[in-house]
Amino acid sequence: TLTSIALQYGVPLESLVKKFAYQRFEPSGFTKNPDIRNATSITDYVFRYLGCQFIKGYKEATSPNRAQSEFPLKEIAEMEKKAINRPVAELPRTAEKELIDVITSHSPSEGNPKVITTGYTHADRVKEALGNMFMDIVCSHCGSDKVIRAGACGVCTECGTSQGCS
Repeated sequence: TLTSIALQYGVPLESLVKKFAYQRFEPSGFTKNPDIRNATSITDYVFRYLGCQFIKGYKEATSPNRAQSEFPLKEIAEMEKKAINRPVAELPRTAEKELIDVITSHSPSEGNPKVITTGYTHADRVKEALGNMFMDIVCSHCGSDKVIRAGACGVCTECGTSQGCS
């Protein structure tokens, strides 16, 4: 009702969208709309939808990187192609610590397996695994749940947006 009356009295839709989009309160979550993947509230979704439908250029400005190519710079694409398509002879050898924790080999003459350790401890594996886990938050820019810890902050692995820091 408020929106209808405001529009009838000449308040520009741009002003309403600017004021009410991205208002955060419950319920919030994912949507089926590809232009608005994640809404922070019902009010947020409604005003962002109005902006996408009726304001020229709003959809392009706020949609998650639709027009951006995978590699915007030609040099980056070439470097990536070289890194991925290297011949096997050029690949560096992997250190035992990075690849193998314990090698077991069964000898028919011995009843017990022979264990060779490399010094890569269980604590090292746990620390590495916990360091790579995703945080329990959703990216505010693209809606992805692939946000990893970066110090005291979080960083979205999909779009690179910083979460929880200014």
